[in-house]
Order: sequence, then structure tokens, then C-alpha cells
Amino acid sequence: MNSPRARTPLRNLALAAASTVVFGGLLEGAARLLEPPPIQKEEYLWDWSERFKDAEFYTLEKGEGYPPNEETNVDGLRDFTRPVERETPWYPRRLVILGDSVTFGHGLEAAQAFPALLERSLRPDRADEVFNVALPGWSTRQERLAYERIARKYRPNAVILAVCLNDLAELQINLTKPPAFLLSLFKHSAAVRLALGASSREIGAVEELFREPNSPRVNNAFRLFFEEVRALRDEVVKDGASFRVVVFPFRFQVEPNAPPPGVQDRIAAFGSSNNIPVLDVLSEWKAEKNAAALFLDYDHFSEAGHVRVAQLLDLALRDEFPARGAGGAVTPFRSAADALAALGSQATAVKEPTLWQIRDQASRFEREGAARLNDALVEIAVSSPSPRVRFEAARTVFALGLPGASSVAALIRGVQHEDPRVRAFATWTLGEMREIARPAIPALVALARLDGGAGKTGALTAIGKIGGDSPETIPLLLQELKHPKEARRYRAARTIGRMGPAAAPAVAGLIEALRDPSALVRLHAVRAFGNLGDAARPAVPALIEVLNKDPDPEVRKEVSLTLSRLPGR
Repeated sequence: MNSPRARTPLRNLALAAASTVVFGGLLEGAARLLEPPPIQKEEYLWDWSERFKDAEFYTLEKGEGYPPNEETNVDGLRDFTRPVERETPWYPRRLVILGDSVTFGHGLEAAQAFPALLERSLRPDRADEVFNVALPGWSTRQERLAYERIARKYRPNAVILAVCLNDLAELQINLTKPPAFLLSLFKHSAAVRLALGASSREIGAVEELFREPNSPRVNNAFRLFFEEVRALRDEVVKDGASFRVVVFPFRFQVEPNAPPPGVQDRIAAFGSSNNIPVLDVLSEWKAEKNAAALFLDYDHFSEAGHVRVAQLLDLALRDEFPARGAGGAVTPFRSAADALAALGSQATAVKEPTLWQIRDQASRFEREGAARLNDALVEIAVSSPSPRVRFEAARTVFALGLPGASSVAALIRGVQHEDPRVRAFATWTLGEMREIARPAIPALVALARLDGGAGKTGALTAIGKIGGDSPETIPLLLQELKHPKEARRYRAARTIGRMGPAAAPAVAGLIEALRDPSALVRLHAVRAFGNLGDAARPAVPALIEVLNKDPDPEVRKEVSLTLSRLPGR
């Protein structure tokens, strides 16, 4: 039996613990009474840890590099895929624009965003490239990382940082969070938030930058922003490129009773003291009669707004990117025969400027000549020793239209090429050629078996378009239906559907795909059943269940259409 003396320390320890709990509870209760209301942040201010996979940076699903009009490029951006290689440091001249959803072209087609408009205005001789390196939610930190991880390898001649005013607020919100080990307590404990000064950390709206220009959190936001800009400028200049900043306004700044442009003034003063040219769009738009019409919403620009930005940047860059004049202008070809002569008999030795010229003139070729030219360009696209020449030849083929059956042999060699961009060109082109590309199916199957990346999807998609019924195709597609990436799964389902009744062995896999967490995958699985004919009959019970239970109205609508198309129903 324990003595009373032995039990005393345990009682004291329990009493101390209970007192600590009570005191902590009283402290937390008092903190909750004293804590000011939480700052209500506008939806446009993103928490990176909630939005980005690695808590600091993200890109979109990466494209395969071909066709030129694919939704995303090989870097996971909404821009053309472009070759990394350059013939010389000056050709072609390259401009990188780093930005967020405004530069991305929110609410518009990619071709309507100001980087694409600027590229067209800077390229009277098709010699300049403007890279749109921008995604929604990026702030100055992500734009600096995008230069380091994506843009730098293209060796630009010039870099423009496109600044939206919410960039400053997002830097303050995300870069002043407490350490990770305190973050959970910070979120759940009012006492911890009071101790760490939560109310002085976050900026809830861009307007606060104007209302409280000298508050500690606004001053700190500017400090963080200027640090990021200097760091980016130093990297760009070290790489031998020029650097400048363009500052975009919010819509309230062009409306009645707008506050003085204190934020723009502060950024301009920073640029002046750091030898960084700053273009202030707000000052240029003051003369607009209806500047508010240049906006879609609070800060995104309308189509007219993007046109105005492109015009301003075009003027600002005239000295740095002058027109080449007569010495560098394109010499028009009178016919496809002239273009073929320019290519010469040794297709693999073609000079890149000649290809640029031919591409510029491609739309003028008569139908018969264009077909002959395309056959020559397909050979260059798969055989030239220059990666850039191969790339430009492939893009020219896309501009001219599909080649004929005489190009299938060369495209088969392209399917087997070591360059993934050549493989993407060859597989996509063969798929678009449909039935006449049937001799390429063995090579496409071999690629699908070897390639563990996006090239596998491209090869299988080409087989589906051609209408191949290789016995090896279905097992490969069923593997793709289980891939972790949604894009790979829905493309596999779509390819199965394109194969028609020949895809009957895939019915069980498609039934399983009807339970996929992605509505897009389920939608394409349903559509695939609509193309299988009698082979889809075993799936009818599963389709009826989807019709009654699927949460997505588009999927249910597609099921109704598919059931109506099945024979005997």
C-alpha cells in the first residue's frame, strides 16, 4: 500500500496540470473576447498553401509540344510550345512577360491576351517571340520562380514583370505566416493569434494599400515586393537580358472619386532609384474617355484593355526591338516551286531563316504546291540535325495542312525519333491523317509500350483516330484508364470510344471508369459506350445507375443520349 507521503507528488502534479488547463482555458476565453474580428480577405487574394500543390508554385498540366494550338505547352503554361534552341544570341529576339491572371488573359482566348497581341506587332518579319509566362494566382514570388525554373532556359533578350496591385497584398499574407510548427495553433487559438499579432499581419483588400499607406503591414508588403523585384532583376541582368516593370491598375482607380495613385508613385520611385524602367498603365489611361470599359471586372482587362496594353508596350519597346527594315525583311515566294527551290535538294541542310520565310508565306501557296511543300517539310521535321529547324518545319506543316500518304514512311521514322517533340508531331499528324496512316499502327503500338509519359497517350490517341484494332492496344488503354492523372484517364476513355466496336474487350474497364472520381473521365466513358454498338449492352445496368445517381448533370445528360443510341433500346 502506498503511503500518504508517496501520493503527495502525484497529487501536486495533477493539481498543477489541472491549474494549467484551467488557466489556459481562461486565457483562451479572454483572448476570444478581446480578439478583433478576423480580417475578411477578398477572394482575389490567394493563400498559396491552399491553392498550390507545393505551397509556393504551380503550373498547369503540361502539353506534349504538338500541335501548336494545344491548350497548354510543354512548360504547363497557356502559350505556344517553342524550341529552347536558338541559332544565335539575337535570332530570334525573345521577350518574356511574367505575370498573373491579367497577363494570362483571364476571360479571353489566349490569342486575345496582350502578350500574343504584342508578338504580332513586334514581328513584321516573323523574327520575334513573346513568351506569356503567367498563371492565375501567381504573385511576384511565383513570377521570380517562373523565370528561374521555366523562362531562363529560353535565354530571353528582355524580361518584363507585369505587376498587379494584389501582388503586394499576397506577399504580405503568405510570407509573414508563423512557422509551420505554430501554424495549427495560429489557426485554432485566439491567444496565439493575439501573441503573434495576427491582426497586424494580413491585408484584406488592395484598397488598404491606399487607405493606410504607412501602416506596418503595408510598409512590410512593399518591402517584400521590392526585395522580390530586386532579386528577379539581378537574375535577369546576370543572364544578359534587360529588365523592366509594367504596373496595372485596379478598376476603382479609373472610376469617380478614385484615391491618389500612391502605390504607383511608390513603385515608380523605387524603379527610379534602382535603375528599373517602370511603365505605369494608369497614368497612360487617364486620358481615356471610358477607361472603366477597358476592364472585365475589378482588375482583369477586357479585349480592348489588352489591345491598349499591347500598344503601350509596343511603343515602350520600339528602341529595344526595332523593326529590321529592308535588310531583314521576308522575300516573298511567287509559288510553292520557289519555296521548294529555296529548301534545296538537301532538306536536312536547310537554313533556319529560309524556313521562317516559307512559314510566313505558307498561306499563299496553291493547293497542289502546298501538298508538295508539305511532303518536303515533313522530311525536314523528322530528319534535320537541328532541333530548331525540325521544330519550325513541324509548325509549318501544321500551317499548311495535313500531308499525304507519301509522308507516312517519314512520319513512322518520326514516331521512333529520340526527340519527344518530333514524336509528338509524328503521332498527332498520323492520327489526324486517319485511315491512310494505317501502316503506322505497329510503330504507334511500339511507342505506346515503351513510352511511360504523355507520348504514350499521344500514340494511343493516334491509334484510336486511325481506327486501329491491334490486340495490344486495348490492354494499354485499360492501363491508362487507371493512371493517377485525370488527363491521361479521360484521353484513354476518349480513345477507346474512337475505336468503335473494335474496343469491345474494353467494356469491363469502361464500366469501372463510370465510378471514376473525375466527372470528365465518367463523361468520356459514357460517350465511348455510345460508339461501341451492340458491344455496349453489358453496360446498360451500370449506365442506368449512373443516370439515376451521378451528381454531375452533364454526365447524366450524356447517359440519356447514349442509351437512346444503343441498338434495341
